[in-house]
Amino acid sequence: MKNIKPNQTITFILSVIFCFSAHHGFAQGKFKKYLFLGSTSLCSGMLDGTIESINYHYCNGFKPRFQKANDQFWNPALSWTNKYKDGNCNLGPKFLGSEDIFVCTTDAYHMLRTTKRGIDAFSIAYYLNQAHNEKISNRKKWENVVKDFLFVTAVRCVGFSLTYSLIFNPQNRPVF
Repeated sequence: MKNIKPNQTITFILSVIFCFSAHHGFAQGKFKKYLFLGSTSLCSGMLDGTIESINYHYCNGFKPRFQKANDQFWNPALSWTNKYKDGNCNLGPKFLGSEDIFVCTTDAYHMLRTTKRGIDAFSIAYYLNQAHNEKISNRKKWENVVKDFLFVTAVRCVGFSLTYSLIFNPQNRPVF
């Protein structure tokens, strides 16, 4: 397993996803459903990979890719202070809601997490609406749930790997 490169893993996962979707999704005429769920899952995974990258590889993974990124907003070691008056937690919140409801406006970490959660919630709502309208047996619905779960999870893993293991990996040479 140590000799497998990240891009080989992603190629394998993409192949599995393509074969799965060709057999289960596209062959049944559900292209739009899988395109939507696949796109939102890929975005969610990429956001999660970026979140983890800025947390664990900011200086040697994220910053080399985005050299002009504002450290005060993007670097978690600094950005957490944006919630407080003059960057001092002893002085209290910078503005009403800066520690909770509007924390997504204070730094990249919280902004990315809020965006990811919004995408995930929207995807779930879409999926539930689509599933509710299907006129099939309960057994078939559960089979579809399991298949769709595997599809969404695989696509999300690809998104995560694209950002965390390829784009922001400190051991990789620049991809772009």
